Amino acid sequence: MEANKLHKWSDGNENKRKSIKLFFAHYSAKRSIEFMHQYSSQESWQKLQQKIAQRRMRRIAIGSLAMAASVLLILGLTYTFSLYKYSNNDIDLSATVTSFPETGSRKAVLTLANGETVDLSVKDGDISKEIANNADKMLTYTATDTKVTNEPVKFNTLTVPRGGEYQLVLSDGTKIWMNAESSLRYPVQFKGKREVTLSGEAYFEVAKDATHPFIIHIGDNAIEVLGTKFNVSAYPKNNIYTTLAEGSVKVANNKGSIILTPNQQAIMQSEGDIRVQNINASLYTSWTMGIFEFKKTELKDIVAQLSRWYNVNFQFSSNELKQKNFAGVIFRNEELNYAIEIIEDVSDVKFIRSGDVIRIENRK
Repeated sequence: MEANKLHKWSDGNENKRKSIKLFFAHYSAKRSIEFMHQYSSQESWQKLQQKIAQRRMRRIAIGSLAMAASVLLILGLTYTFSLYKYSNNDIDLSATVTSFPETGSRKAVLTLANGETVDLSVKDGDISKEIANNADKMLTYTATDTKVTNEPVKFNTLTVPRGGEYQLVLSDGTKIWMNAESSLRYPVQFKGKREVTLSGEAYFEVAKDATHPFIIHIGDNAIEVLGTKFNVSAYPKNNIYTTLAEGSVKVANNKGSIILTPNQQAIMQSEGDIRVQNINASLYTSWTMGIFEFKKTELKDIVAQLSRWYNVNFQFSSNELKQKNFAGVIFRNEELNYAIEIIEDVSDVKFIRSGDVIRIENRK
């Protein structure tokens, strides 16, 4: 029975498997050495080496698939590793799928200036003369002549729930990727300054306009740009992280301001202080490309992202588990099963589902 299930699953996902393996072969070549140096758990590293040795004793690896499987085992967080495991019958596939089947998707709710709400996951096409939601789930505003009217500026709000993401193009051509559990309030048409208000996380590619700065308001904080690419993570009760990929941005609050250059990140803390650190911006923008990329990332921060994207609740059995560090890649378009199995394979933690809560414990 299990063999039939596995055969059916493999046939239905063959094209996906090939695509992911080709993508990751290129990706891992770029990142593997860095990941190996950054991985923080010596005990887990030794465990991975033992697994590799055991596999080599059991089965002669063939060609590029074996090479990819070995590299991805070292990286620790890979989808191809999961496929390789399944082919060796090391786990019960049906049990895993039943345990953590959640996925994220494109979904959002648009609240119009008059209070009307539109579920964008089911509404395609024109919403008004200046707003359209295309079949690829991207909300687009078209520019109109705002000089011929004295009507007040109308503000819409795009709200992305847990388990969702969405893309938005404003009337000035600015492109925005909205992450799960986020909202953005913005004018239907800009007049003068371009100002929006953000809660949650979004990646911006701001259209250039030297005479009209683009300003993002987050409580008492503001981010001002003329035309650039950057990510902002501003979830309630957390620090505000502004990560610059291209151009320059000014981060300011009532205690001062600072200018960022590419591959710098400003951290605005709850007490108002602004701290700057040099980082690899791709680690903080990779979610827009469909992957979670981690480098010396604490488990509490990883599961916070997984919680929002898959709309699940995690609970740690002890505080020490929160500080465990990981490095690697998880594909966002896969089910939660794969992320959990990958983390379990390179650590001494296990995930146990109890109703709506997933408990994280030490493996004994």
